[in-house]
Amino acid sequence: MDFDTTDLVQALDRVGIVAFALSGVELGARRRLDLFGLLVMGVVTATGGGLVRDVILGRIPFVLEHPDYLLWAVLSSGIAIATVWAGRTIPRKLVAVADAAGLGAFAAAGALAAINFDLALPAVVLLAIVTATGGGVIRDLLADRVPLVLRSEVNATAAGLGGFVVWLVEPLSSGTAALLGLAVTSIVRVITLAYGIHLPSAKRRR
Repeated sequence: MDFDTTDLVQALDRVGIVAFALSGVELGARRRLDLFGLLVMGVVTATGGGLVRDVILGRIPFVLEHPDYLLWAVLSSGIAIATVWAGRTIPRKLVAVADAAGLGAFAAAGALAAINFDLALPAVVLLAIVTATGGGVIRDLLADRVPLVLRSEVNATAAGLGGFVVWLVEPLSSGTAALLGLAVTSIVRVITLAYGIHLPSAKRRR
């Protein structure tokens, strides 16, 4: 399966936007934000990583160039907000699955975007990580907490592995590379969540 990499990036971005909007609203609900706050959390989480990626690449961010990006983010956030407003709790397992899928989609999108700019492997992996975790970092800062990617989760590691897989397979097939990168990132994320696997942290001296 060989596709235009720009089209693949945009398709993966949309998948990530829908998935990450849910996690943004869910955290906003736990922080007891109002309606506008929930919408901001959903939209920023959904679009932040791609925005940072495009700024790094020196191009007009896709979220500004393609109006449907914001539409997807707002609609997805709206559905999640309506669920919360109706008194329903968004299942944590659903949030985890959506988070893993969004992480994988954005990691693959970031890697492909870097490859499209003829960047070297380190930059491919870096952009995979930035695209996959950027929205979550902004979300956590808005929620006044240390970003999870810096203290307890392996999102960056999973995204980096997915980006490496994309770089490795892309010369053979861009479509296959995107699917494998998404799958590797999502599977690593799900496994680490299921088994409570974390990177070691520094121990404070007493």
